[in-house]
Amino acid sequence: MALVSAPVQLVLWVARKGKGTARLRWGARELVLHFNNLQIVAVEGDDNDMLAPAFGLTSGGEWFRQAQGAVAGGQVSQAEANAVVKRALAESLRSFFLTSDGSVSLDPDVAFEDGSLTISYPHLAIELVLGPGGEELVPIFLAAPDNVLRRLPDFVRRVGALGLTDEAMAILAKINDARSAMEIAAPSPHGEETALRLLAAAVAAGLTEAVVRSQEPQFVPTAFEQPPAPRKRGIWRWLLAILLLGAAAAALYVVQPWKLRQAAGPGGPWAVAVDGGCQPAELERLYRRQDKDPNSFKVVPFGEGQEQCYRLVWGHFPSRESAEQARAALPEGVLTRGFAAHVVQVETPTP
Repeated sequence: MALVSAPVQLVLWVARKGKGTARLRWGARELVLHFNNLQIVAVEGDDNDMLAPAFGLTSGGEWFRQAQGAVAGGQVSQAEANAVVKRALAESLRSFFLTSDGSVSLDPDVAFEDGSLTISYPHLAIELVLGPGGEELVPIFLAAPDNVLRRLPDFVRRVGALGLTDEAMAILAKINDARSAMEIAAPSPHGEETALRLLAAAVAAGLTEAVVRSQEPQFVPTAFEQPPAPRKRGIWRWLLAILLLGAAAAALYVVQPWKLRQAAGPGGPWAVAVDGGCQPAELERLYRRQDKDPNSFKVVPFGEGQEQCYRLVWGHFPSRESAEQARAALPEGVLTRGFAAHVVQVETPTP
């Protein structure tokens, strides 16, 4: 069994436990992170001389308390203090992730309670990998793209809480405990490199883990065993196969499933809403339906406020009237049971 690197050890522990203290060591540096419910609630250790110049302080100590002290003393605003701490933490984590001699020790106890300043570990990890220079972190968390990506606890809820783009959500929805990172990335319309980087970010954030694909056992005859002799197939088996092929060809001629994959409607900015939802599990369902027929279905956001919702719309029509006609005669299986189909304008027509 291959040894798990220190960065991956940290990520898996945070993802599964979500609470405790992690002590990171690399080179001459040491950093202590205190977690509670995936939030970093306190940081102690070497800040690489980033806090003192920013806060006008010389004393060490817990980072968040230093920041609050600087705010209370009028040296910086709350927003400036938050930004300085986050930047120092991001620099330290990046340095730890990229080192080859790092180690991590983990403790379930937390010495600090949540204060006025906390930092979401999943959000920070996503920003590190997707931000400037993040391509260097891809091989750290996705060393073997042929490994299978397996969802970690609360995958759907945690993905939904990140506020990712529709394109990113569509890629992450393909993680199903069976596909490898490469099997997801290679056919992605957003490009293999972009998709792999997003999947590496998902691993770094503790949303999923990369595991070696299990090998199915194969029967190998020993020197004392004869391989089973091939069975002779009678001519009636060939006739049956020909009959089945003929029936399948006739069915294809009648049904013509390839035509079902053509875009519904002649084109235009109007569509029919046929499904919707606001929760991460509902959004995942919408993206799965979109993936089955992307020419006809599209997931679009709507609403304002903290909880954004999404519609699954069907078809492309030039006017509201033509979309209303289509709504009155939707093909079987398009409309979700219990959902009231209605016409919406998806795109703003060009003048």
